[in-house]
Amino acid sequence: MNFKPLLDAINDRNIVSGLTHDIYRYPARFSPLFARAAIEMFTEPGDTILDPFMGGATSLVEASAAGRHAVGTDINQLSVFLARVKTLLLSDDELELLSVWAEETVPDLSPRKPVVRHTEWHEMGYQDNMPWRFRKIAEQAINNATSLLEGAVLQAARCIVLKTVQWAVDCKKFLPTAEHFRRKIVEDTAIVINGLRSYRQQVESNCGRRCRIEIHHAATDAITDVKSELLQKRRPKLVVTSPPYPGVHVLYHRWQVLGRRETAAPYWITESNDGQGASFYTFCDRRSRKHDELYFERLQKCYSELRKVVSDDCVVAQLVGFCRPDEQLPLYLNAMTMAGFEEFDFEKAGHRRDREDFWRAVPNRKFYVWLRDSTQQTKEILLLHRAC
Repeated sequence: MNFKPLLDAINDRNIVSGLTHDIYRYPARFSPLFARAAIEMFTEPGDTILDPFMGGATSLVEASAAGRHAVGTDINQLSVFLARVKTLLLSDDELELLSVWAEETVPDLSPRKPVVRHTEWHEMGYQDNMPWRFRKIAEQAINNATSLLEGAVLQAARCIVLKTVQWAVDCKKFLPTAEHFRRKIVEDTAIVINGLRSYRQQVESNCGRRCRIEIHHAATDAITDVKSELLQKRRPKLVVTSPPYPGVHVLYHRWQVLGRRETAAPYWITESNDGQGASFYTFCDRRSRKHDELYFERLQKCYSELRKVVSDDCVVAQLVGFCRPDEQLPLYLNAMTMAGFEEFDFEKAGHRRDREDFWRAVPNRKFYVWLRDSTQQTKEILLLHRAC
């Protein structure tokens, strides 16, 4: 078995792009090349892949583009919204409607103009710390989209607004002007349209085979309760994923504005609900004295439930980062064993494994780790397991 394409993929440092992958910058997303290499290595067309922590839905996009069925779950409603938009199969006529919406909307976007407020979201706190001029511009764009579009096309328009507002405010020290915003939303409209068109063409090129995609808002440790035809009738041959990292702080549910002020704006823009603290998305509070105990207990429970829905020859390919690798990696491997997954037998597969080959420094990504006040670049390891 040739592991070189998989190892090359995890070390690829190119900017995430292609198909619908650059529609939104989801935290801690992995490279499409990694998902693609794992899918091609461990599955055949018509098989099912599962991503139980689907995040930005990279694995779902790559699976369907490669002619595989795919199931994705996540507890984050923002993730569910993105997965549905990134796997839309819109016609050219529907994509043209997005262009028309942008052409009619962009010239009138201005923080100086009055706007019909989204008061219900403001009252629930979803607009807190959102710079007022971008809040007004986003409301204008969404109001116009709601009056002109419907269904899947409206969701795609919301995603364009989401993409542009993220560019304008998330982790920015200086905010762009309204004119810069107008130019950027035109650029982002083209990016989203081209990505959705490219994705549809790739799916349609699979010899007439259109594979099924299931997207569920669900916790991984409750995956056996998910009403899924694929999980019941076409059990996954591959789990390709990246779960929450132990002790590593990732803001899956907030944008940071002008320092460390946080806003829940992505949920308001996408008509999604949040209302959860950061620890909800990462198994437990990284600052807890019992962090490792709580994290690995939850991890084992999640993978024990996953073992019940995957095939008996299923492979699990996952990228995981640690704040204390020497201590936490053995605990992680033990949790996987207790859940019913054994480490991949590389010698049997004809590969002389050097574990250092499976580590990678993560480019252009910084996390807060609980042992430090400052940010640092993390390292991730590729872990491969089989069901046992």
